[in-house]
Amino acid sequence: MKEEIERYLWELAQKGEKRELTYLKPLSPSKVLIGGKVFLNLCSNSYLSLQYHPYVLEKTKKAIEMYGCGTCSSRSVSGSLDIFEELEARIARFKGYKKGLLFSSGYHANIGVITSLISKDDTVFSDELNHASLIDAIRLTRAKVVIYRHRDADDLERRLRAEAKKGKRFVITETVFSMDGDLAPLKELYELKGAYDLFVIVDDAHGTGVFGERGRGVEESFGVCGLFDVHIGTFGKALCSFGAFALSEPYVIDLLINKARTFMYTTAPPASFAASSLATLDLLEEDPSLRKELWQKISHMRRGLEEAGFDLGESQGPIVPLVFGDDWTCLQVHRYLFEKGVFLQAIRPPTVPKGTSRLRLTVTRAMEEDELDLVISSLKEAAARTRSRRDNL
Repeated sequence: MKEEIERYLWELAQKGEKRELTYLKPLSPSKVLIGGKVFLNLCSNSYLSLQYHPYVLEKTKKAIEMYGCGTCSSRSVSGSLDIFEELEARIARFKGYKKGLLFSSGYHANIGVITSLISKDDTVFSDELNHASLIDAIRLTRAKVVIYRHRDADDLERRLRAEAKKGKRFVITETVFSMDGDLAPLKELYELKGAYDLFVIVDDAHGTGVFGERGRGVEESFGVCGLFDVHIGTFGKALCSFGAFALSEPYVIDLLINKARTFMYTTAPPASFAASSLATLDLLEEDPSLRKELWQKISHMRRGLEEAGFDLGESQGPIVPLVFGDDWTCLQVHRYLFEKGVFLQAIRPPTVPKGTSRLRLTVTRAMEEDELDLVISSLKEAAARTRSRRDNL
């Protein structure tokens, strides 16, 4: 066994795909300490930068004092705290759905929802660039899987017509694709849902708190709030907390309570996460300037990168993929930025397809414009230096 593991790790290292952890200490929403040096963090998903907001900290501290540090029971036994019920109702109302259920993580939510609803006799139509958690969940169902071209509603419809109807038919997609930053065609998917009697599950992990007039997510951007069969999201990104939620009709939520193994057989998260999430929802609903500031920073970064000659693809919003293709180039740019005090991780296979290694940059509200300008100039210089080195190899 030891030899097999060592061989596997050696092969990963030879391909440049072996991962190492970077331990760091957060100093602020946008700064981290690594090895005694301060870095600007371009990897955080805390888009609204609320994790140090005084109101959020106050509510979180009060919850710890009231509920303690841990729940120490599953939701099915004595872990369903009253504050969880409050958050489930609040997030459902905010998103335009009838009922919600909390999960310990987005991975738990996707596995629990999909394996509870789909059986081996069904057919799943899945976007080719869906997140690993959705892919894993679909595999566990043993259903027939049909992959459609990324964000291509026409290709999806062709495949719907070509597939003989057997069992129930599901469409599963992210709303904001986590590695590319582009958006699913939700309006077209809603139209196909009605035309072909589809059960549609959307994962709005990176849309919640960012997109839409009120920050309700990508559904709001497309005018289809609350219109899908199941809506999944997380509190661990723009809402700066932890955990996830599934929203749907009451009968679907009741099914999940009774069938979702990732809900039933795990310890409930601490009450403090619910308090943090409720507090960030308060701020999101009461202070539109938070999102306005974020989008100003997003526009500044995207405009600067485009003027510097970078291709941002079809991405929108705070996720900005800079695709370099090969691992070597990507790692060279990453290392140069690290020397400049910019922490921006290289994303390589198997997280992304081979030949699409990239730097996945995220913009957060806490970043100052001079910091954004530093990132833009550093990326431009790093890309130029790396091209020069490659030409001389």
